[in-house]
Amino acid sequence: MGSNSKGDQVLGIGILSRIISNYLNKQLKPLGLNNSNYFFIFFIADHPGASQDDLTKSMFLDHSTIARSVAKLVSLGLLEKRVDAGDKRTSRLFLTPQGEKLQPLLHKLTVEAEEQAFGVLSEAEQQTVLPLLYKAAKLNEKGRIQNAK
Repeated sequence: MGSNSKGDQVLGIGILSRIISNYLNKQLKPLGLNNSNYFFIFFIADHPGASQDDLTKSMFLDHSTIARSVAKLVSLGLLEKRVDAGDKRTSRLFLTPQGEKLQPLLHKLTVEAEEQAFGVLSEAEQQTVLPLLYKAAKLNEKGRIQNAK
């Protein structure tokens, strides 16, 4: 990393991703969570009653990873599965009261992880780059969901 070519940008994003993942894993371990399954709590909070298929379409993860993560969160008492009244083969996911209580801490940890990765930039640089990264992520997520239909 040094020539600042396009390939270096991908490498840089990978490094930032590892910084964030490592920080979150360290902070979430005492809760029995990790850098991938904590996100399910945010998703279900925003989409109560979502199915595992909804998670698969939105999160760029395969069905087996989703199933394992959901089972882990259910066993920790953070998520609840309810059988869909219209389709008994489908379970709907909801946060438990314990899962709801955990949201403020998880939000705090994501803010801290962002500061770990991007705190080396000036405030003005952060205000430029972070919204663009978020926009790219949301557009890619939207495209994946549309292609999955």
